[in-house]
Amino acid sequence: MEFFTVHAGTFQSNDIGTDATERSHRATRIKMGETFYPSIRRLAVVRPFGVSSAASLPQTFSDWADFLPCNVVDRIDENNVEVDIFLSFSQTYEASPNALSSINTIIDKFNAKSTENEISWSKCFCNIFAIEANILADDDLYLPNQARRNMMWVNGPNRQFSAAMRSITGGDFGKYDAMFLMEGDCMPMKKYWLDSLLEEAEGSFLEHGPFAILGSKYDGDSWDRFRDSLPLSLQHHINGNAVYNVSHPLFLDLLDQLESESDTPYNAVPYDYRISQIL
Repeated sequence: MEFFTVHAGTFQSNDIGTDATERSHRATRIKMGETFYPSIRRLAVVRPFGVSSAASLPQTFSDWADFLPCNVVDRIDENNVEVDIFLSFSQTYEASPNALSSINTIIDKFNAKSTENEISWSKCFCNIFAIEANILADDDLYLPNQARRNMMWVNGPNRQFSAAMRSITGGDFGKYDAMFLMEGDCMPMKKYWLDSLLEEAEGSFLEHGPFAILGSKYDGDSWDRFRDSLPLSLQHHINGNAVYNVSHPLFLDLLDQLESESDTPYNAVPYDYRISQIL
């Protein structure tokens, strides 16, 4: 693992938790006197989606039946972190019947009870909320093929990221310690991935102190032929699918700067890469 001002961990958009169980068990609580306090008491899992991915979002939750987020059977209530799900739509539900239909499908599944043959993934979460970024349709853009000629090509994801963060930190849903951004293509590859993620976060806190962002660098092979020609800030940027400490001063400063750049050329840089440039 490589650590910067923000810590790098082991979670990747296509490989959640594969390394976590291969490491030795680490303490997951902080001892103060005779009482143990986890560094993350409340976590928001944010699932961002847009118009083009609304229809496929329910299936990503159905896949969790094969890879349950947590070990429901062996959970110890007094040690549990309170985890909520946020369905974050880029525009407004009122203007998008398809998006509204999708979240209703997911919420119905969340409220369904476990059966004798299937334990519902909803048992790993306390609440589910639907939030919206309220981005105008004409501004809700993600056009990678226009990255060199259209300064608005990534405006949708950039503005949605900021809007989701403000929803989590704004206090309307209570106080959260951290947020895990889990995009639609961020698929679990093994069961109990949420337990592994929380253990990873606690282990990082104990070993290195409070982190601002905990995540991983790009680990694919698409850049192999030209990696050395890429800027260091791109080579080493942390993937947007990460855990964000929403009370850390550094992260809050980064969020403020991203928002202040919304009408500047820097908005043409994806938010996760831009964070690396700033740091």
